[in-house]
Amino acid sequence: MAEVVTVNLKKCENCGVCEVACAERHGGKARLKVKDVLQSRGLIFNDEALPIVCKQCENPACVEVCKPKALMRENGVIYVDEEKCIGCGKCAKICPFNAIFIGEKRGIPRPEPREPGILFMLFGRHQKTAEERRKRKPKTTRKALKCDRCKGYENMACVDACYFKALSIRDLSALTGSGKREHAALLEQQLTKKEASSET
Repeated sequence: MAEVVTVNLKKCENCGVCEVACAERHGGKARLKVKDVLQSRGLIFNDEALPIVCKQCENPACVEVCKPKALMRENGVIYVDEEKCIGCGKCAKICPFNAIFIGEKRGIPRPEPREPGILFMLFGRHQKTAEERRKRKPKTTRKALKCDRCKGYENMACVDACYFKALSIRDLSALTGSGKREHAALLEQQLTKKEASSET
């Protein structure tokens, strides 16, 4: 059965260090939200909850909806190929766990062309045309951001950074055997796209 990232509610101090560690490893923005764990669709099993982070669904809707094929699965982990991603946001909208974020990144503006001659020496600049201003404006790119289980690293940054050992990766069957049965049914339905059981 699938493995999911969990947070122990008795150990977690809501310090946010796990999110900072994730952001540092991935270049600026965290791929999980632990501080908002109580808003993660009520998926709480006894003392453990599921943070807002990719659950690595069995039949992921995000992969199906991605036309540029930027979302891929490798060794059971879904990750974003940033070169293919166009930042359309369809994957973020369809994710049942709100675990995909759209990040914006500003490029570096092109250097201004230097104009030789006496005017440049006196004033250090020349009159820019509208076309030159448009070319110099830094381009903003949008990309989908999601947990890739720290692909390429031995351990996950968030789990390693937690001083209180509140974060861990647990087998889904160990969670669904405890806590509220409706939570287990909801989680299984969203992960596998199966019909929810009518039992309560």
